[in-house]
Amino acid sequence: MTVVLENVTKVYNPGQPNEVWAVKGISLRINKNEAVVLKGPSGSGKTSLLSLIGCMSRPTSGRILISGRDVAKLPERSLTEIRRRTFGFVFQQFNLLKGITVRENIMLPLYPTGLSLTEIKARAEKVMESMRLSKRADFNVEHLSGGEQQRVAIARALINDPEIILADEPTAHLDTKLSEEFLRIIEEIKRSGKTVIIATHDPLVYDSSVVDRVIELRDGMIKETQ
Repeated sequence: MTVVLENVTKVYNPGQPNEVWAVKGISLRINKNEAVVLKGPSGSGKTSLLSLIGCMSRPTSGRILISGRDVAKLPERSLTEIRRRTFGFVFQQFNLLKGITVRENIMLPLYPTGLSLTEIKARAEKVMESMRLSKRADFNVEHLSGGEQQRVAIARALINDPEIILADEPTAHLDTKLSEEFLRIIEEIKRSGKTVIIATHDPLVYDSSVVDRVIELRDGMIKETQ
């Protein structure tokens, strides 16, 4: 699945004293099965750009094409469906729900889809096995190690079999060993044919051989592509 951005801007609080131009006229193409890093310091626009690509926010101007379809002007209901079918999200804080099990956390994205509980459980078992979490399935997530919580977050992102994985600063709170484990998982995901887009300022990630292209952002604009 190809993602194309055409002269995309994102302005917060337009016309107000606190107006912020987070993304300034970015044009970009990300191809199927590519692993791309959006690199830059805090405030560079990388998280805003990731949010736009993932249909979590709308551009102020410009076009965003997902497999040739302009999603920027679609109604919210359509955007919700595209997010659910197309993208898997891995967040910096993992956003796991405490007080429920590994299995239950992983199953959450599928509840609104209309699938039967039997099918949802079957998919959860499959993705837990791939992430080496089967033995932890009935543990509450707050009792897991940092690396195990990371794998739960990735499993949750994969359960809807998305074509594109989006990760926002996924190694920000991880040590070197766990960051390297994350990159091994990303390599496996890419090998399965999925596209991966990561926003990060971690050199361990953007210097990795897993990454096909590094797009450096500064002040909401593309500064350099490597």
